[in-house]
Amino acid sequence: MTLTALLCMWLFGNLYEELVTNPQLIANPRPGTLVGAFAVGSPVYYYLPWAPFCVVLAVVLRLRFGHSAPARVRRAWNGAIGSIAVGVVTKMILITQVNPVFRDPALSPEFVHNRAVWWAFGNGIAIIAVATALVLLTSSRRPPTGGDALASSRPR
Repeated sequence: MTLTALLCMWLFGNLYEELVTNPQLIANPRPGTLVGAFAVGSPVYYYLPWAPFCVVLAVVLRLRFGHSAPARVRRAWNGAIGSIAVGVVTKMILITQVNPVFRDPALSPEFVHNRAVWWAFGNGIAIIAVATALVLLTSSRRPPTGGDALASSRPR
């Protein structure tokens, strides 16, 4: 599986949360209704293997092939690694600090609603970070001059 495919999986998981799970939780904040951190259906199983693996893979690939890549590709990879790290840190904060609130049945619906808004905001940051990493990684594959490089390589 490629790094781009892993990032796409992570991006679409975040988008699903942002478009389906978060609006439900904001509209109907019921304390104690979210599944346990390690219960079946928990997002921890989705993020735990993919998000850190993306960072490790990106760094390994950058270190392994970075010396032979053009400067613009190295800059794109460095930016992508930074973006992936922002996404991982954001999700770690959300999962450890905000997510447990949704499992506590003793909290008020208003408090759960406020934390759901925080989750939506943080998840939006993760979406932007992962999308940025994808754009940087895929744009670094293109020739530096766009269509001109293709035209100049054709025989005349």
